[in-house]
Amino acid sequence: MGVAKQVGKGFVSYLWRNVLEKIMGLIAMVFLARELTPYDFGLVSITEVLLYLISVFGTTGLAEFLLAYRKDDTDEIFKAAFWFNIIITAVIGILFLCCVPLWSVWQHDERIINIGGLIVGVFIFSQLQTIPKTWLSKNLQFDKQVKVQAPFIVLIPLAKIAAVFAGWGVYSLIIPTLVFQPILTYLLYKSTSISLSFQLYTNRWKEIYHFTKHLIGATIFTRITDYGDKLILARFVGIDKLGIYNIAFQLAELFTGQLTQVSNNVLSSVLPKYVDDKEKFYRHYISFLKAFSFIILPVLAIMFIAAKPIILLLYGPKWIEAVLPLQILTISAAFKALSSSYGCVMNSFHQNKKSFFVTAVYGPVHLAASAFGAMFGLAGLAIAVTVVKIVFINWNIKQVMDVVTKPFVRWYEDVAPFLIINILSGAVIYFIASLLPKIQPLALTICIAIGFIILYIVSLRLVLKQSLSAVAVTIHNTFPKLSPYFNKLFCI
Repeated sequence: MGVAKQVGKGFVSYLWRNVLEKIMGLIAMVFLARELTPYDFGLVSITEVLLYLISVFGTTGLAEFLLAYRKDDTDEIFKAAFWFNIIITAVIGILFLCCVPLWSVWQHDERIINIGGLIVGVFIFSQLQTIPKTWLSKNLQFDKQVKVQAPFIVLIPLAKIAAVFAGWGVYSLIIPTLVFQPILTYLLYKSTSISLSFQLYTNRWKEIYHFTKHLIGATIFTRITDYGDKLILARFVGIDKLGIYNIAFQLAELFTGQLTQVSNNVLSSVLPKYVDDKEKFYRHYISFLKAFSFIILPVLAIMFIAAKPIILLLYGPKWIEAVLPLQILTISAAFKALSSSYGCVMNSFHQNKKSFFVTAVYGPVHLAASAFGAMFGLAGLAIAVTVVKIVFINWNIKQVMDVVTKPFVRWYEDVAPFLIINILSGAVIYFIASLLPKIQPLALTICIAIGFIILYIVSLRLVLKQSLSAVAVTIHNTFPKLSPYFNKLFCI
């Protein structure tokens, strides 16, 4: 099977898994959001903040190292990485449990101690899954990984729903995950051919650390910025508002987060194969990006326009404050999605030091903007975060284009047609939607989605024939069975 077909198969497998995960997660959230309070969600989030801030000093970059590793002794390096992972995870877990009581006092809620104990269990098994998942990805066995994970994607959300109706309260957000994680971890290892032993291979740990140190440094700043705004928001406006902000953030990332995770899983395994030919590398990179823009931007445009009916439909009136932050964060999500392969490109060329420098600068600026924006509430924070992210994302794009020796404007020349057509189509549908009479949230969401899709398809067929042809080539190479239907729909 050729690389393009393997990429297509992997993308479909991951996409199927992630769509299922999001659908099940959304179903669970509909029930959980009605039974629990914004404070409950904020309480779990603020506890997770402590864990993720501590865990950043651990195994960050391990998967990236293993995927980019190009020597012949992969079996030995995976064994070394396994024990490296075990030791670091244990240290992080112990350190976190020592800090939880102090965190509980600072946040003025004793339940954080119990929540912390459960969360660290989930974290440990999640970390242990890094090695088998990376092994399967490196060997392009994406479908095998999905088959193992799929049953748990269904079981965990259903268990959360059962738990909340059983009266477990805030703990229903965590305990079901903790119950199933050990089983999933065992099955993932069983699906690989990694033969583990008690030999630690400590002589290889320095090599692992040499690659990951800049990724660790970059992720320290990334985690501080990603979770620092939550700390700032909790201190400025309270944990209940943090719960509302998290709902808006999760919805904004509902599709982009999953699609970028899928694409990065595949690209991290495939792009390193072309580092010796930058022209070929860029063709693969930009072809994927055009197809990705074609898919993801309409989804975000619809979410922006239909933010209010979506919030009312899924979560009810008590979450109405999430509407404006959701709209603002979808703009941030669009730029973040389009630049999401930044890490794949930089890691492929072993340019971790350069990406670390950008992140080191971004961190303090992001926190300062978050503190300023939080003084103006949820919308203020969302605006501040979005502006800063867009500025630094453009720096990321500049670095990517420098690595592949292309001018910065070339990136926008390749992507701009899809950005422009979505903005114009979105503006038209937003105006039309504002003129519609008051109808049920579900009906309004459907009307907006259908109206936008029709206008988007017509606009593409009339204006962007050349760009569509480029997307058609990517789809033909990656998903040959889908290609005839795509060509027929867009008259190619």
